[in-house]
Amino acid sequence: MKKMIGLCLLTAGLAFAADETVELKGKLGCGHCNYHKATSCAAAFKTADGKIYIIDNATKEVMDARTKGGSIAVTGTVSDKDGVAHVQATKQELTK
Repeated sequence: MKKMIGLCLLTAGLAFAADETVELKGKLGCGHCNYHKATSCAAAFKTADGKIYIIDNATKEVMDARTKGGSIAVTGTVSDKDGVAHVQATKQELTK
């Protein structure tokens, strides 16, 4: 019973965290080629703490820049899909 309650609380916490807007910065790259977290090419970035995020709705500018490296600042909501962190971005900005 305790495990079931813990699982329900954990699930509720994940659902709440997914609705929270966050601001993240990291090194831009390809989610497939550079970070090996996607099954096909996708815009992704790695934060200073080593966490990798796939940008679900990357702009054309960000998709084009992913092969050139650089840095990005992303604002949006985070979710977990099959053990991989994803960001539904409301703002994407290439930085230096």
